[in-house]
Amino acid sequence: MKFIGKAFLVLVFVFLFIPFLFATSAKFQFLSPDFWINSFRAGDVYPKLETVLSKELQRQAKVGETSAQEARLWTGILSSGTIKDIVEKNLKLTLDFANGKVHEQKFYIPFEKLPKGLLPADISATTGNTISPAELAKLVSPQAGQTQIQNQNLAKGGVNALVSWIVSFILLLGVLLLVYLITDPGARLTTAGVGLILSSLLTMAIVTLGNIWSKGASQLMTADAETAAQLLGTLAPPVMKSMFALWRNIAFGTLILGIVLLFVKKPSGVAKKKAKKARKTTKK
Repeated sequence: MKFIGKAFLVLVFVFLFIPFLFATSAKFQFLSPDFWINSFRAGDVYPKLETVLSKELQRQAKVGETSAQEARLWTGILSSGTIKDIVEKNLKLTLDFANGKVHEQKFYIPFEKLPKGLLPADISATTGNTISPAELAKLVSPQAGQTQIQNQNLAKGGVNALVSWIVSFILLLGVLLLVYLITDPGARLTTAGVGLILSSLLTMAIVTLGNIWSKGASQLMTADAETAAQLLGTLAPPVMKSMFALWRNIAFGTLILGIVLLFVKKPSGVAKKKAKKARKTTKK
């Protein structure tokens, strides 16, 4: 019966390890502007985005959704350098708001790079290059604006991610503690080590399969005729690669710790009694 209990707890630990990895990425990667910026730069994303957007503008001009003059205008504006500037500054503004570093959300628009008369007068007169969500909705479309609930949820993003990470970490420690308590003294650390090793092996398998799938899916999506699929195929692979790099490092660390625990054996109760008796005999 004890064996079944231990096996069940080890399996629970292994399956709880995956949500812990997601919580770790959410807290220490997804809420960090540097994570996104470094991932996009490493993946050479901005020139690819320029190509995708340029092709979309050409398509719209051909089917009459926009004029050829407007297509040329926006093609000139949306260079890789401008896209990089817009994406990275908006990432920082948004994630600073999510992490509670600022109390008001803003969006960056490079007004100086846009032709005069393109923007409404009240927005173009805005001091600096940042605008509020309401002004952005006015600029793009009313449907693009954030609701108050969405804004509040974003503002709590950092706190929610921290709570999720702490809860997942405590659950893992709790399961390990239960494994330790229901295992015989001589094999307590060994059983915990098995759980860590299995978790690391599962993580490595997920990382390997995830990287393979990411490459294949990226090729399919970038070859797709839909612009949304091409954008996703451009942006997702470098982000997944960076996320899986962290998971791989955690898996290696967990594997090493698990192997170490396999070789750290505490003497059982019987062994302790024998050792104590031997010491008494030696004294006599």
